[in-house]
Amino acid sequence: MKKIIYILATLLSTLLTSCQLANLGNTVTGQSFELLVVGDERVWRDSIGIKLAELLKEDMPGLAQSEEFFTVSFVRTEEFTGIFKPVRNILFYEIDATKYTQGKINYTRDVWANTQAIARITAPDVLELEKTYNENIDVIRRFFMNAEFERACSFYASHRNIALTDTVKARFGANLIIPSHLTLDKYGKNFCWFSNGNINLRQDIIVYSIPYKSKEDFTPERILAVRDSFLKKYVPGPTEGSYMTTEYRYIPPISQAVRSKDNKYCMEVRGLWRVEGDMMGGPFVSRTYLDKDNKNLVTTEAFIYSPNQKKRTPYRQLEALISNVTWE
Repeated sequence: MKKIIYILATLLSTLLTSCQLANLGNTVTGQSFELLVVGDERVWRDSIGIKLAELLKEDMPGLAQSEEFFTVSFVRTEEFTGIFKPVRNILFYEIDATKYTQGKINYTRDVWANTQAIARITAPDVLELEKTYNENIDVIRRFFMNAEFERACSFYASHRNIALTDTVKARFGANLIIPSHLTLDKYGKNFCWFSNGNINLRQDIIVYSIPYKSKEDFTPERILAVRDSFLKKYVPGPTEGSYMTTEYRYIPPISQAVRSKDNKYCMEVRGLWRVEGDMMGGPFVSRTYLDKDNKNLVTTEAFIYSPNQKKRTPYRQLEALISNVTWE
């Protein structure tokens, strides 16, 4: 009962303060990367539900400290009324042998509020429920993550630094939103750096390019070597002779080939940065694209510095932007 009261109080508070982008009746509630699960409490409390919760809250890759993919709350099906309906991300599960013969997941958007994301898992029994979410957990997480990315991009499209956004377009041909709170800028040859300069929560975006010569330029090893050369030249640390570089010693960078918003091949790399000659460090994520004319490789990167604080939301918000690049 105390947990339900807490959830209600949180949602009421959020309802009054969140987003401020539309009328309350059409606006999602809750904070970024919060996920509400709705279902049978007996299932949620047993091993099947516990495992589902663990998968939804699994640690994000590329961070030095443990931080969850989503902040997960739960309400029983019969309690899902009124104030819960506009929640931004909702995962329902239902078990009913009279209605379902196999496990299935259905994804919908904008049911009770604008930009809302809803997934429904249906199954005839608990074993089929477990099998279904185990086989689809990456898709489930990506569905809700993409919804958060879309919300972030929509917000920053209306709150962008127009001059710096236009600068990136002019220099690299990339449509990349630079948020209005990134007001500091620095330039070099084929290089741009934008920052909010906040000592407590530093958010930065850098963009740089090299001529594209062969497929070897698209390998993670080559991308990281290019990254380190640009950082050493243009991103100094706080002490004389110090500079930013990639951290390879403790948590090596990870990479994967992905598709861009306009379905172009690109390479994603995420990991940790550090300052050579100093103690600073934090997470970064980058996307490397082939430009419109197939002549240059353009890397868009986001990194943050926020010692002793949670990094998930500010990190993911900038990741949304560098993952949303188009080349029209």
